[in-house]
Amino acid sequence: MTITIIPAAAGYFGLWRADNDRGYGRSPIVAWCMAVGDAGDLIRSAPVIDGELGPDVVAILCPDGSVNKADGGEWWETITDWAGVRQ
Repeated sequence: MTITIIPAAAGYFGLWRADNDRGYGRSPIVAWCMAVGDAGDLIRSAPVIDGELGPDVVAILCPDGSVNKADGGEWWETITDWAGVRQ
């Protein structure tokens, strides 16, 4: 397995649940950590925020205002839509 860090384009933010679970926090995504298997298949990608991997990142806020679930399974048109669903 090979780990590669790729710089992120500006405008992407990692979102996570606030400690009191009554809101969310966000931080700019500065890079993506890509884990590639020996056969060249992508095993995992994870956002890097503030110099750390973001294991607590639950969603990605995109430059167009849409929100993608961190595992890529779902998306919402706005952060308001995402915040309403996650309650």
